[in-house]
Amino acid sequence: MRTLLAAMGLLVFSSLPFLSFAQSTSPPMATCASASCASDQTIASPNQSGATEVTDDASPETIVVTASRLAQPADNALAQTTSFDAKTIAASSAIDLPSLLPFATGAQIIRNGGIGAANSFYLRGAGTTQTLVLMDGVRLDSASLGNAQLSQLMLDEVERIEVVNGNVSALYGSNAVGGVVQIFTKQGKPSSAKPEFATEYGSFHTQRHHAAISGSFDAAGSTTFHLGYTRLLTDGFSALNPRKVPNANPDAHGFNNTNLSLALKHQFNADWEAGLRFYESQGIFTFNNAYGSPTDINRANNRLRVFSTFLNGQLNQRWLTQLLAASSEDYSTNFLNNTFNSRFNATNYQFSWQNEFALSDLQKVLFGYEHLAQRLESDVYAAPTREVDSSFAGYQTEFGSHQFQFNLRRDQYSDFGIAHSYYAGYGYALDKHWKLITNVSNAFRAPSFNDLYYPDYGNPTLRPERSHSAEVAVQYTSPTFGILRLTAFQTYYRDLIESVQVAPGIYHAQNVGRAKIQGLETSLTSHLLKNEIRFTATAQNPVDQQRGAILPRRARHFAALSVSRPVAGWHIGGEWLVSGARDDSGSKLGGYGLINLKARYNLSKTCYIVARVENLFNKQYELAYAYQTPQRSAYVMFGWQPH
Repeated sequence: MRTLLAAMGLLVFSSLPFLSFAQSTSPPMATCASASCASDQTIASPNQSGATEVTDDASPETIVVTASRLAQPADNALAQTTSFDAKTIAASSAIDLPSLLPFATGAQIIRNGGIGAANSFYLRGAGTTQTLVLMDGVRLDSASLGNAQLSQLMLDEVERIEVVNGNVSALYGSNAVGGVVQIFTKQGKPSSAKPEFATEYGSFHTQRHHAAISGSFDAAGSTTFHLGYTRLLTDGFSALNPRKVPNANPDAHGFNNTNLSLALKHQFNADWEAGLRFYESQGIFTFNNAYGSPTDINRANNRLRVFSTFLNGQLNQRWLTQLLAASSEDYSTNFLNNTFNSRFNATNYQFSWQNEFALSDLQKVLFGYEHLAQRLESDVYAAPTREVDSSFAGYQTEFGSHQFQFNLRRDQYSDFGIAHSYYAGYGYALDKHWKLITNVSNAFRAPSFNDLYYPDYGNPTLRPERSHSAEVAVQYTSPTFGILRLTAFQTYYRDLIESVQVAPGIYHAQNVGRAKIQGLETSLTSHLLKNEIRFTATAQNPVDQQRGAILPRRARHFAALSVSRPVAGWHIGGEWLVSGARDDSGSKLGGYGLINLKARYNLSKTCYIVARVENLFNKQYELAYAYQTPQRSAYVMFGWQPH
């Protein structure tokens, strides 16, 4: 209790603008939908003359697109949605995606060591392969692993992140069982070229250097650009605990990462725009092998590369169309004692055509088509190309106090056949502040190539995992307070793909599992008395019905809190992360609570200095059995940005 009170005291009197409800720019087009929308809008109300004005009761709101593939205010999303804008990301203590995600509602991250290490992500108790990760609408999941390399995703070039909880396969297809994480990269804005840079040094001999420039090529601002570069180097620490794993190499395990981001966009007129985006993250990480020799040196060279082109346009006043052609590459090459060991090069080729048709100001129809081709090159095993053709449709409307959202999707796979998904949501506004919400949905996960073809493990006869979910929520919204939401959810899983022992020391992938996850989620984003507050708490019961046990690594209770405020020319902020006990590898991992602090001071109109401390009280804890976690660490950054 004393630790909790101390944490609350530190957080209430801390600051940095963790949340920003007012957005700085509006997209040039009449509307902004789907993954191509990479900037936020403000919502205005029409006055009697037909012009638009922002009223006291309709203050600027955060716009989200992932929950329905259509742009809507965050408080109008029927699915539980967490949004991190650029100011929130910059003000947090996170430098990579796994460090930020625990502040999303219902999310847990399990990291096998320090930054750059392999990690597991659980959203509403769903596993890593059961949550889809997108970047600007492009799938990042590896065809071999079935999930994205979250450890390669640094935040310097990220403009916004949206996390949607619950089954949304009806919107995005396979893997969207627990939900969707969508990353929006930084884009240029109509202005003169503006450079910026920052450099940071800290514990574990960490250094991070970032430089970027963005603006427009012409005075009219019709052609915009953004170019960003980040380099991160850290010595890290020994990941495995030698007392529990004596065969592990006790040396520290460092991480060397380089990020490059490029965005170009041309505005032909008020209705049409086109552009391209490029993102690449290259990381070199050394890691432990629990079954190797204490002198072994294991190294992974990883690369995540995303390239996309898009065309957005208004066919008429009611019809918006969007075309996206993209590829995402997930390359991993492993070395043992500086000798080549294995290679997995997975590529997704994606084409998407989305259409939004407004039947009226409050009625929208969504329809479109997607094609996905997944390929794998590896010296470990061969896999055929997977082709997926998908069609989707949706309907969204409001009338009076009622709000509806319906979505249907049909996915046809070349290797296992057809999957159908649906989503049905309903909201009822009790008054201008309170809303009741309910939705039902289903989802599926296609087996990964490792599940199907990995030598002595894969099973080509596997069926997709399936799930059905239902939830009810009550939400309070106020322009002067923020958004408070309480959600009760329940998800049933069948045909879970699990590793089953078929002979001593031999395991095969089989459809044997059933699971049920029930829980309560609370989320709050608020700005009371100059305090910017983000709070989330989850109580859940993730049960493996096949074994009658709690699903491994999932905590039954966990929470996260961040609070910030300006104090005498400073912006100081604090974060509190707490988790209950978890089961892993037959062992019970104890609960923990962590405190992070951060402060920023503007030396001038363009120069600033930032200091942050992580794990302030030097808490000793485990996220995964036998894996060590960072001790107390401190970092200082100096930066320059245009006024």
